[in-house]
Amino acid sequence: MLTLQTVADLLQAPLQGDPHLLGLPVQALCTDSRRLQPGSVFVALRGERFDGHDFIPQALSKGAVAVISQRPVEGPHFQVPDTLTAYQRIARAWREQFSIPVVAITGSAGKTTTKEMLAAALSRYGSVLKSEANHNNDIGVAQTLLRLQPEHQFAVLEMAMRGPGEIRRLAQMARPTHALITHIGTAHIGRLGSREAIAAAKCELLQELGQGIAVLNGEDPLLLATAASLWSGKTLTYGLAQGDLRGEWDPQAQTVTVEGLTLPVPLPGRHHALNWMGVLAAVRSLGLNWERLQEPLDLPLPLEGRNRHLKLAGDVEIWDETYNASPEAMIAALHLLAQTAGKRRWAILGPMRELGEHAPQLYAEVGRAAASLRLERVWLLDPDGEMQPLVDEKPAAEVERFEEASALVEGLQQQVRAGDRLLFKAARAVELERVLHRFLQAWQG
Repeated sequence: MLTLQTVADLLQAPLQGDPHLLGLPVQALCTDSRRLQPGSVFVALRGERFDGHDFIPQALSKGAVAVISQRPVEGPHFQVPDTLTAYQRIARAWREQFSIPVVAITGSAGKTTTKEMLAAALSRYGSVLKSEANHNNDIGVAQTLLRLQPEHQFAVLEMAMRGPGEIRRLAQMARPTHALITHIGTAHIGRLGSREAIAAAKCELLQELGQGIAVLNGEDPLLLATAASLWSGKTLTYGLAQGDLRGEWDPQAQTVTVEGLTLPVPLPGRHHALNWMGVLAAVRSLGLNWERLQEPLDLPLPLEGRNRHLKLAGDVEIWDETYNASPEAMIAALHLLAQTAGKRRWAILGPMRELGEHAPQLYAEVGRAAASLRLERVWLLDPDGEMQPLVDEKPAAEVERFEEASALVEGLQQQVRAGDRLLFKAARAVELERVLHRFLQAWQG
């Protein structure tokens, strides 16, 4: 249990305001005054659009026993140079009290899905703590670690990054025993400059792995080469075509057969089968067998915009992938659409972000992938014309570009009919989900 004295020792900061409280227990560390419970320590984090210091009076009035702040305040408080660093220091110290396996997952695509599948798989063997929602950054990983309790037997953490050094800092805080890297793609390539730089940033996880085990996608040559240059410890690779652990995927039965054992894949599509192989490899690396995975997993309901499959009245099906998009994820989604039985397959796509000078080449790659799949229609919400390289590859029998979301919605309302299968996918900032919502409202009356 944390006490205010423990916090003072970790932060090397005296409790100001009322030092007689040092013996009090700390019920929790809270960064959101709206959710604060009495007995908590409130951490006044600062962000681009908020400053937790503005909510210190509210936190104290709701029963906070102390505050961690960057300036003197009324009431019991620890003053520190940086509240985020202080928060992470406490999270690391809390994590170090537990000797359970901690699996950290990163990669350009598939992190969240793999995290959910691995957490569901490990729940067959014991109690699991997992990252919730998108708690995969410097604040979210700390929040997750601080939820560790004695009953947990495994922890599964998702780690994201937008630049060099971020994964390393997260790993230094979380001290993982196992690292799972799903894929090196082109997400954030406009920010980092090259796939090689992305690979180096993701593989920072391995540099903080100590005596742990690396679980790597054996179908990703750049990942393997980068990992080999940084890591010489225990490694297990996986894949459908290559890897130490190799599975035979049956898309019709939605299974993989590995070492003679046939196991259900929780989600359709080759990309999900590959991620499932990563889960199986992680389970193996933990010294567990797969016997308990022969029954389908109980995954949480898909988050809006992620792997969501909607079946509408009138025999219309929709793949909702509006949460985000990288070139590799968009191509994988197009393959999933092509494998979906129906009369006409429509891809409704929007721009991707942070591609930088690589954008024309990457849009062209998506266009070529679509063309090879012989889709019936590709419709684009593309106000600025940045997706023209995709159009130039003639990605479908019919291609249409819309500058306004309202025109796209109207077109869908007029032309979608029974038997159609639709995919919606774009970068989060495009807000393609608004088009989907308006279409659903019209279709469902």
